[in-house]
Amino acid sequence: MKKKTAYKIMLFAICLFSTMIVSKVSAAEEDEAITQGIYIDSVHIGGMTETQAREAVQDYINNLKSKTVTVQIEDKSETVSLDDLAYSEGKNDFIEQAIKIGKEGNLIKRYKDLKDVEVNKLVYDLAFTIDDNKLKEFLETKCSVYDVEPLNATVKRENGTFVYTNEVVGKKLEVQDTLSDIKNALSDNWNQENIVVTGKVVEVSPKYTREMVNRVNAVLGSFSTTYTSSSADRAGNLANGARLINNTILYPGDEFSAYEKLTPFTPQNGYYAAGSYLNGKVVDSIGGGACQVTTTLYNAVLDSELEVTERAAHSMTIGYVPLSRDAAIAGTWKNLKFKNNTNAPVLIQAFTQGRTITFTIWGEETRNTANRRVKYETVILSETKPGPDVVTKDPTKPTTYEVTTQSAHIGYVAELYKVVYENGIEVSRTRVNKSYYSASPRYVTIGTMEVEEEVPKDEDGEKDKEEGKKPSKNKPSKNKPSGENKKDDDTNVTNPDEINVGDNTQPEDAEPIDQSDASGND
Repeated sequence: MKKKTAYKIMLFAICLFSTMIVSKVSAAEEDEAITQGIYIDSVHIGGMTETQAREAVQDYINNLKSKTVTVQIEDKSETVSLDDLAYSEGKNDFIEQAIKIGKEGNLIKRYKDLKDVEVNKLVYDLAFTIDDNKLKEFLETKCSVYDVEPLNATVKRENGTFVYTNEVVGKKLEVQDTLSDIKNALSDNWNQENIVVTGKVVEVSPKYTREMVNRVNAVLGSFSTTYTSSSADRAGNLANGARLINNTILYPGDEFSAYEKLTPFTPQNGYYAAGSYLNGKVVDSIGGGACQVTTTLYNAVLDSELEVTERAAHSMTIGYVPLSRDAAIAGTWKNLKFKNNTNAPVLIQAFTQGRTITFTIWGEETRNTANRRVKYETVILSETKPGPDVVTKDPTKPTTYEVTTQSAHIGYVAELYKVVYENGIEVSRTRVNKSYYSASPRYVTIGTMEVEEEVPKDEDGEKDKEEGKKPSKNKPSKNKPSGENKKDDDTNVTNPDEINVGDNTQPEDAEPIDQSDASGND
């Protein structure tokens, strides 16, 4: 009897439990709401419909994206929102998964899933990410503006003395380290409030200190040329070129470019129009005289024994230095460049005074100046005569008119040699350059207009005839027109600059000279 009763009780319990399972599972199937106890991050979506859950989660995500990141850089700061940094929750559809809890599988699985959620809540963690490129861009464009560039110590010449400035230590934001700190702050422990990160700033030491520039104390080389016969405009161009180069400092290994220092050749940059060569003829161009600037500097560089990396000769000879000691500048294809190949800074001093331009290069003297001497020698390899005159006929001028508009130039091929003497004995001879100068004929303009000479009426002779007397023998001679048979030397351009022969039409200035002075002088 007792066994039957126990059996009945057990059977009843099973039926009751089964009924409860069926009832619970059936209720879950019929209910469109998400099972209680399910979370997405900190958002409880249990009891919500799919639409409600999606809205709740999206509000949560939008709130997170509105949070900001502030980077504190000493006493300054920059702020950006997470949304601007492409803060994203990923592509997992956890709501779709949550809807299926307790509604898939057999009765036992469904019931088990429902009971598990009741006892232990189910949390789906959103996997948020941030765009590293956008974060790096923010740090580099917004935060790095507070970087302080290190400044080398400098030296210049003023009123015959050296004036120094001390070095400045720079500061730089460590972008990668700061980026890592921001990403760490957005980790699992983030309290979902605005983030403040202190940017990592490091000091950047300048390369050259006051101690280094103090070594600039000796003249390494100096050279001067004169321009006594130049026009006021050409003289102004030389003074302007000296101004633009003066007090240029080159640290060890630095390369100087005359083109970068002197251009653009425009009135706005302080230049005037002065005589220049264009395909062997004299024209006016802005910046005429710049080649005398570069030529004078070139010879100071030779004297200093710095490393010349680029130099070009004029297309025709000039008169202010010997052959092969000139340095033309024309556009970007003729330039003067040299490097500071010493272990100390060098300072370029330039000035004009009394129609003389001077370049002095200062640095640290390490050469044996007591027993060593350097001399530069020009060797002429060949000579080309100018050829016949180029004559232009002017029908508006009388036949007695003749003017030279450009003197002839002899062509040369020449080499420059550096000769080193020690204790008065030659120890080395090195070719520095080989230069080619084109011959150019004389350009002359002559008049072709015939002038009829009128014989003045002899009133006394007519009177004698009327009186039966012989005419007077004192008749006037035939006179040439006055003032037009004299050669007009003032029309010659005595100090032009040269424009490169060929297709290029940028100034490559030079100074026409008499052929007797082709070798020039220092």
